[in-house]
Amino acid sequence: MCGIAGIVGEADPELAAAMVATLAHRGPDGDGLLVIGADGGAGAAQAALGHRRLAIIDLEGGSQPMTYAGGRYAIVYNGELYNYRELRDQLREFGEAIAGESDTEVILAALHRWGPAAVDRFEGMFALALWDRDERSLLLLRDRVGVKPLYYAILPRGPRGEGRPSLAFASEPKALLALPAVDRGISAAAVDAYLELFYVPPPLSIFAGIRQLPPAHRLTWREDQLSIERYWDAPPAPQPGLSHHEWAELVTPVLDAAIVSHMVADVPVGAFLSGGVDSSTIVGVMAARSSRPLTTVCVGYGVEGASFDERAVARRVADYFGTEHHEIELDVRILDDLEAVVRGFDEPFGSWTALLAWHLCRFTRQHVKVAVAGDGGDELFGGYPRYRGMLLSGLAARAPGWGLGLAARGLAAAGEPAVARSYRRWARAFVDGCRLRPAERYARWVGYFAPDERDRLLSAPLRARLREEGRVQPIVDAFDRPERGDLVERSCYADLHGFLPENVLRGSDRMSMAHGLEVRVPFCDHRLIEVMARVPSREKVGPLASKRLLKTIVGGRLPAEVTERRKLGFNAPFGAWMRDPGHADRIRSGWLARGEIAERGILDPAAVDRLWDEHQRGARDHGPRLWALIVLATWLRLYA
Repeated sequence: MCGIAGIVGEADPELAAAMVATLAHRGPDGDGLLVIGADGGAGAAQAALGHRRLAIIDLEGGSQPMTYAGGRYAIVYNGELYNYRELRDQLREFGEAIAGESDTEVILAALHRWGPAAVDRFEGMFALALWDRDERSLLLLRDRVGVKPLYYAILPRGPRGEGRPSLAFASEPKALLALPAVDRGISAAAVDAYLELFYVPPPLSIFAGIRQLPPAHRLTWREDQLSIERYWDAPPAPQPGLSHHEWAELVTPVLDAAIVSHMVADVPVGAFLSGGVDSSTIVGVMAARSSRPLTTVCVGYGVEGASFDERAVARRVADYFGTEHHEIELDVRILDDLEAVVRGFDEPFGSWTALLAWHLCRFTRQHVKVAVAGDGGDELFGGYPRYRGMLLSGLAARAPGWGLGLAARGLAAAGEPAVARSYRRWARAFVDGCRLRPAERYARWVGYFAPDERDRLLSAPLRARLREEGRVQPIVDAFDRPERGDLVERSCYADLHGFLPENVLRGSDRMSMAHGLEVRVPFCDHRLIEVMARVPSREKVGPLASKRLLKTIVGGRLPAEVTERRKLGFNAPFGAWMRDPGHADRIRSGWLARGEIAERGILDPAAVDRLWDEHQRGARDHGPRLWALIVLATWLRLYA
């Protein structure tokens, strides 16, 4: 696991080195910079590739940048290839001269042998850049689900703004911001998308001059020309005909193989353990195959966060599998680290789970260098309550408009408590969504501010700029993209192309790499995703049940209380903290100070006032929304 950066076209070694230096947190074990001239030696530089290393496999070797085929190819790579040993043996049979034991050399040999199509053989997480000296071309590849990030900037006049066209790339925006020619202006479309989703979706970034390469895409830069294409997808393709238990028998070995493959490492590997079915499934498989007690880590809270605390169940799972279990208790003092968390993303990232992950990853790094997480289990097996909502909404949407309106007014008058399971908040979202077409309904449920709410929240100048740039609607587009699939299957597909990579995995990557910790996600194995895309939604979700198939698979492996308990999720009592008088004054007079909001010119202060007032009165639980505004205000203070 690493950080990568580079410039091609008019490569500036000094600036390339500065880019690499910004990524030291991603790779504390070493660094490297390779500068390649126009003829492969002396002369004007054609490419500069940089790398920061977190050594996990082939600790003594495997340093990057790495070259191959007499120096024709040079690579910088961030990730892990879990099937590299099998590919290495195949490539050696083809005559490829692979001398070392690193997965990086295997990727180089595979790209040499099969070209860009080699990616179809890769099993793992990766973001890589391959420079071909003879073709003078750059290939950027990002893994299928988007576990590893990759940003780029097109520089028409070079990295200093005074040369010939260039392209720069990096694992994080901060490295690209080291280049004087990068446009740091704020994208109005990105701000609008952030308010809807709490993240900036690709290909946008918050900066006008920086783009994200979407998951499962490859970018080619040759002769100053850019091309981008998708190389993989897993649309829903349900295959009826198998019974529930036949599906379980088909999926079980694929699930187990995915978890076991993610244990490959030359350093100790641990696991996050919440006590939920996803993390408990992973711990069960890993513990059975570990030669020593598996290290597990859990987070909890004090009295004010009792409804969010899962430590009791996690302890029982740890005892059940005999793990070496560790816990960390968090309280309101974690708010002091907000600025560090915002700097970890370089962009606004509004999910408050990031602040929790920051502390969990820092604590975990004291015990292991690699941690396996259950991210992706909800998207694959149907764990989110909104999937059941979509299942039921088809019937509820047939209700007369006056009936839905009456229900909405009644729920609005009831108020919303700031607790882990707010059924009134869910019911209100459900009723409001039933009045929309399915794609918009789902976008509303995974979003936070509806279009009319964003119109009120954005300042007049930013609304004018947004009309010029145009709004994006990535969730609606993803929901509508498959040619087949029912409402639940389309919802899972939309999450696979939105919420999972851009919310869950982005937060996990940034907060873990901020502390030099590698996080692996076996539920995001593409082989498992492809199998689960074939499973009909009824095998995953019922009107009153979630993760039906997964619970059948692990029913005899886990304590009954794990499979029978309701989903809680990785969360904390931020909403309650905001209503506490001891913290509310600090938030209102500091992060959401009316004068500073007005001065920044992005948000309408009166709209923020209304949200704050409704939350404090208990009329609505605006905790997540207010937190996203706090993050945006902090980001503006640091970067704008």
